[in-house]
Parts: sequence; structure tokens; C-alpha cells
Amino acid sequence: MDLKWLKIISICLYILIGSLLCITWLYDSSYNVSLLKKGPVSVDLWSQEQAKRKERIDKVCQEHAGELYYDNVPLFPIRDNFNHIIFFPNYNVLHCGIPKAGSTTWTAGTFMKLADKLGIPYRTKSGRVPRVEFLAYFQIKDVETFNRILEGDPVSFTNVRHPFERLVSAYYDKIKPSGKMMFDQFVQYVLMTANATQNNKFVGMNPHWRPYNTLCAFCNINYKVISKMETFDEDKKEIMHMLGLEDEEMRLGVHIGNTIESTTRELFRNLTEEVKIALADLYKYDFAMFDYDPELY
Repeated sequence: MDLKWLKIISICLYILIGSLLCITWLYDSSYNVSLLKKGPVSVDLWSQEQAKRKERIDKVCQEHAGELYYDNVPLFPIRDNFNHIIFFPNYNVLHCGIPKAGSTTWTAGTFMKLADKLGIPYRTKSGRVPRVEFLAYFQIKDVETFNRILEGDPVSFTNVRHPFERLVSAYYDKIKPSGKMMFDQFVQYVLMTANATQNNKFVGMNPHWRPYNTLCAFCNINYKVISKMETFDEDKKEIMHMLGLEDEEMRLGVHIGNTIESTTRELFRNLTEEVKIALADLYKYDFAMFDYDPELY
């Protein structure tokens, strides 16, 4: 065989080997990409965020145990603006409803509809509004009952929002329609009642602007889900999944948007620095537990 044919055969072999290597590389790459798409374990960002929120609460509770822990969880009777910690046994769910932080959406938009669907006779002829009747029906009657509920590992949750946005929302809903107070006067009233009730852990303070821990006892109750108004829809979908209610058509639709932010910014612009500092001190544990910035407004 002459040299010419040897060169041709060598070139063909090089081409063949190169093609095989290329095919092998393409196959491996395709396989690795498919693995990446499937992923060995999907990263649950929502669960990671929940863990961070609960770790932050635990840290604040450890640092300020003397001020934040209760000897007995505050199960306020109905005469004290009704109890905000309720238990819905049909779904083994424990909910602390914070006024002006999505509580009505959960109570009226979800729980009451479920109760009506199940035929639970919570409505009476007392003359009270149905939502208050619902809360009275499902309120936890005593500490012993509460402890038994916790032993049953309920789906426990609450929802929070920026304390100053909540304060503005309370003003617009509860005070402004009457025309009796301007916002700065309302704030002075809030601070005055806070000072008068501080030694009693704010029990006499209106629940619509009472600090969060005085309603939900975060250092006593290890809530499974800490929902925030900023992530309300996502949090609610996860909670409904935990309750096995993914297919239930319940009202979501809580949006804080730019309106409450701009309104809060406008109203706080007219407050003195001294008043802002006093408000930040009143809600200091709300800011610390839930990672809100008191200087945002």
C-alpha cells in the first residue's frame, strides 16, 4: 500500500474517532442537563424563608424573655374585644388574627365559609355581627384546653405587616370616618393609652393598634407559619395546602400595593422625630421580630 492511501486511511480514522468523541460528549451533556432540570432535590424557597422568620422570632424571644414571655398565654375573653387566638377543630388549625393585618380576609373570607359549608351553628340571635359570633364560638375557653390543642400539633399561623402601615390602616378604618381626630392627634392618643397600659402588657389598649406579641404570644407559641402582608397570597396558598384545601375557592386578594405605602409616608412626614421615636419604641419588638424597618417612614 502506497503512502497516499495510508494518509487517506489515517485521516478517515481521525474523523471517525473525532465523531465518536463528539457524539459521546453531546450525549453526556444532554444527560447532565436533564439531571439539572430534574434536580436531585428541589429547593423550597418558601420553607427557607419561613425558617428565617421563625429563627428571628426565637432570637428576639431569647434576648427579651422577661418582657415577652407570658406565664399564661393571653386568652382574652369576649368582653375584651374578643379573643384573637382561635382553634378550628375540623381542620386542626390554630389562628391568631391580628386586626388590620389580614385577619378579616382569613376569618370572613375563609374560615366562616368553611364553617357554613360544614353546617357549624356558630350564628346566634345575639345581635352581634357574624364575624364576632364566629370568633366567640371558636375561641379557646381556658389554658388547659389550649395546652391540649398544642399537643395535637395544629397548623398554627398568623399574619403581620409593617407596624406603621397597620397603624395608618387602623386610623383610616376606625378613626378618620368619624372626623373626631386628625392623624397626629390619633397617634398621641395611641401613645397615651400605651403608656397607661404598658405595665399590664397593653391589655387595655385597642387591639387594632396593640403590639403583636400582646395578641399572639409569639414567645409561647411556636407558630408553623409566619405570614406577611407582603407575601400574603403565596403564604395563604401554602397554608391551604397544609390544610388539604387546595381546591377550595376562597378569597385571596389582599394587596398592600403602593397606596398604603404612599399614604403612610405622607402622614408620617408630618410627625415630629420625637413622636416617630416614641412609636418605634412602642412597636420595637414588632420591628425586631418581623424584620421591618422603623425608619422606612
